[in-house]
Amino acid sequence: MKFERIIFKCIMVLILFISFSCKSKKDRHVEVITMNNTRPINELKELVLTKGDTAAYDELKIAFMRQKYREEYLIYSIIMADKYNYPRAFSEVYLCLTFELELHVGTIDIKTQNLALKYLKKGVDLNDKQAIMYLSDLYMTGKYVLKDTILGKRLEEKFDKLGGFRR
Repeated sequence: MKFERIIFKCIMVLILFISFSCKSKKDRHVEVITMNNTRPINELKELVLTKGDTAAYDELKIAFMRQKYREEYLIYSIIMADKYNYPRAFSEVYLCLTFELELHVGTIDIKTQNLALKYLKKGVDLNDKQAIMYLSDLYMTGKYVLKDTILGKRLEEKFDKLGGFRR
């Protein structure tokens, strides 16, 4: 719990720092466009932060896939999950906390694993198919959780009932 508060406070400080360090819109000369050439990335960020716009959030994921600092997507995922209760954002928080850390650090400490699992399980509770698939895989393999193939199979059945398709 204390660790989650620390992460949340760090993220909020980062958001404030970014927002105050940016020049006003009329002083900017460079406009970053998403890779699918839809809307400027700053517009997408603002829509996510202020309105919880799910379409903008989904576009933002695509935009961050091409950027050097993909980890910034974690901030927007946490906001979409915690503030707007967007089901898909919970599995995205899980992915950001696990995949990116494993990629850069190699192993993930137990507190970060627990935080990632908390978000993933909330996504399962909200019937997010991606979260259900990931948690099922974790129980089937025993990664981050005690191996439980029965629970893993139940989650697979839930995934199938929701009309999910396997990779």
